Amino acid sequence: MSDAPLVAAARDGWTAVARSDALDAGPVGSTVLGEPVVVARLGDEVVALPDRCGHRGAPLSGGDVRPAPDGRPCLVCPYHGLHHDASGAAVHLPARPTGRLPRRLDREPWPVRERHGLVWVSLSSEPVGEPPPWSAFDRDDVVRFQLEPELWEVAPGRIVENFNDLAHFPFVHAETFGDASSPDVADITVESDAATIRHRIEMSQLDRQTLDGPLVPIDVTYSYVHQFPFATELEIRFDDDRTEWIQMTVAPVDDDRALVFQQNARNFDLDGDLAAWAAFQQAVNDEDHGLLGALRPRRARPDCADLHEIALAVDDFTIAYRRRWAQLLVG
Repeated sequence: MSDAPLVAAARDGWTAVARSDALDAGPVGSTVLGEPVVVARLGDEVVALPDRCGHRGAPLSGGDVRPAPDGRPCLVCPYHGLHHDASGAAVHLPARPTGRLPRRLDREPWPVRERHGLVWVSLSSEPVGEPPPWSAFDRDDVVRFQLEPELWEVAPGRIVENFNDLAHFPFVHAETFGDASSPDVADITVESDAATIRHRIEMSQLDRQTLDGPLVPIDVTYSYVHQFPFATELEIRFDDDRTEWIQMTVAPVDDDRALVFQQNARNFDLDGDLAAWAAFQQAVNDEDHGLLGALRPRRARPDCADLHEIALAVDDFTIAYRRRWAQLLVG
């Protein structure tokens, strides 16, 4: 079964397309489910429009933000300077400032939200729910960072399944945080409903957050909250005083590619080296990225019935995740 119906089914939800701070430098272009999208901050409002000017098809993400003659902040096409206001309406053409502009030039905006350091877009006029409630990133008692979004040549669902998978830590991440001496994974209880999949487990890992950190095993508690279909928050509780949150979501570019967004927060070592922490997390992601790109088949069946794969007892999340997709597709 192709992932095409899976990706199409995700249109009603919310997809991250940009870091909030990226809009300070101007419009940002992205691709969601094959649709070119541009997001821009127009005054106090963030807007999301199709990334194509109706005049000659230039990408609006290549333009900038300027005021129209009446002072309204507008997204300006880089080709002929056609101005679009926050509603997507074409309101000004510098070459003919008094000329009439056909309504066909207007761009229909998509629903957009700015939450927890990211900009989220839905390709549905009536999106389901809201972006994930990642309040840990907004807390005053934490230190945080965001990785730069990365394009992975990996099917979106594969990335989600991997982030929620525990059994690969001692093997794929043996050079970063995985405890190769303790690969056991206890039984996992998975709770799921139409919106979320939750699972929690205690497991050994190395007590480090930098590449030169100590190689000391420690039992931690992993608590995952996955908001279907592409966003997960992982809470790592090291002890009663130390907690880290890792928030990951993917933007499905198409069936086989995704833009990966990740941000971390912690309530300890508030004066620590953020660059070293971010470099450590990037190294962890590079370990995953290299392996996921080699998986075959590139996509997986939602009913877990692919002859090329065999589900095992440690695949609790993946089984629940694929069943959720299967339920969505049949009803």
